[in-house]
Amino acid sequence: MQTFGTANYVVLGVYLLAMLVIGWWCSQRVTTTRDYFIASGRLNFVVVGVSILGTYLSALTMIALPAMSYGKHDWTYVVQLPFLVLTGFVIVRFVLPAYRNAGVISIYEFLEQRIHVSARLVGAVSFIIMSIARMSIILCLTALALSTATGMPLIPTIVIMGVIITIYTVMGGIEAVVITDAIQVVVFVLGAILSLVFILSSVPMGQLYDVAMANNKCRMIIPELNPREIVTLWLILETVFQTIRIYATQQDIAQRFMTTSSTRKANQSVWIATLGYIPLGFLFYFIGTALFAYYKINSGVVLPPKADQIYPFFIVNNLPDGLAGLVISAFFAASMSSIDSSMNSSSTVCVEDFMRRFAKEERDDAYYLRRARLLTIVWGILAIALALLFTEAKYAQVLWGKAMGVATNGMLGLLVLALLPIRINKWAAGAGVVASYVVLFVSMIAGINFLLWPVFGNLTCFFVALFLNPLFQAAEQLGPLQERIAQLEGGKGKAG
Repeated sequence: MQTFGTANYVVLGVYLLAMLVIGWWCSQRVTTTRDYFIASGRLNFVVVGVSILGTYLSALTMIALPAMSYGKHDWTYVVQLPFLVLTGFVIVRFVLPAYRNAGVISIYEFLEQRIHVSARLVGAVSFIIMSIARMSIILCLTALALSTATGMPLIPTIVIMGVIITIYTVMGGIEAVVITDAIQVVVFVLGAILSLVFILSSVPMGQLYDVAMANNKCRMIIPELNPREIVTLWLILETVFQTIRIYATQQDIAQRFMTTSSTRKANQSVWIATLGYIPLGFLFYFIGTALFAYYKINSGVVLPPKADQIYPFFIVNNLPDGLAGLVISAFFAASMSSIDSSMNSSSTVCVEDFMRRFAKEERDDAYYLRRARLLTIVWGILAIALALLFTEAKYAQVLWGKAMGVATNGMLGLLVLALLPIRINKWAAGAGVVASYVVLFVSMIAGINFLLWPVFGNLTCFFVALFLNPLFQAAEQLGPLQERIAQLEGGKGKAG
């Protein structure tokens, strides 16, 4: 195995230093919480769209997708990609305009406006839990890639990465997040193309095709309906429910909708992100298949134990010095573009949905800006600490799917209730969320595949709340009526 040479370290070091410089530059423009959270709506829609794409891609795309197609899952997850078009339509038609018209910074404030403050708190807590899990898994996955490439111990790698990401996010706020994310998308797309070129220079397309077909690596469709297995229909349903939920109910994505100057430009940003992911998803799945063919032909190579390590393993052992450093920097880019977003948006949620919402005394904006930066440091520490717990995970994509399914259960159903033209009673909405978790835990005990968790959970939340809504509304109206009757009867008694 080759070592990670000096040229690679130089390229990687320059890249990381550039991210810190951008964070410092953006910090000069941050004077209010609106600057820190939504850049006062001054950002270019193209840059915002690319940054949303970067947040959605993450290291789970650049490392985990090749691992999926390289390993036992083949191309079965590819069927999810075309359904992002449906996600884009739903967001720009229904969700994004509602948030912009409501004038919110935290999207969970919208749940309070339409339902009750309890719905706002449920959404905010759900997002924070999900964000901590996501930051930790992505940080661990990327550190694993860097450790594989450089030979550095895994734990120090996790710590160094976490510290660097935390520093520039604390300094520059959402503007630093958006600008660095956009740059990082360019870096990791370039890295993916370069690595694919090197793979294909060793394995011609004809030979790659023969190996892939002989080993059934192009398998896409699993025409079964077993609720305990990963099959095509469940993959499609999970995509529809989860991608709409991600774009509609995750603060790290939806917060970008408010960073442009108009709803029309924000809509264009969404289309850039959703349509841009489709070809990139195909690219990374293809890389995994190409790596399988490469190592099938070069069968004497001693491979790393985890599929998530295979892509960085190829890079450090096959790409020339300097170029390998660039592609490994792309792994950093994929990781940073998601972790920095989660850090900033989690701070946004804490300040807007908890501190400012429940403040007992008036505070100036500078106070909340200081708290936002302090909270960003807290998220960085938590991400580093929890990343150490995920080092034994075999497939990061599967682990993330399960964590996301639990943490965000029922949130899409809650948002759809808020978007309805009728007013949903708070008790009905609460009962829907509780019922969604009952269904989730029953599904887990029954061994139902995790892809169906968001489908069952969100449908349960929506329909239970909708069914109970008129009953709770009638009960609330009955209370004042009974009080009025009692008052009238008391008045008659006195008159008698």
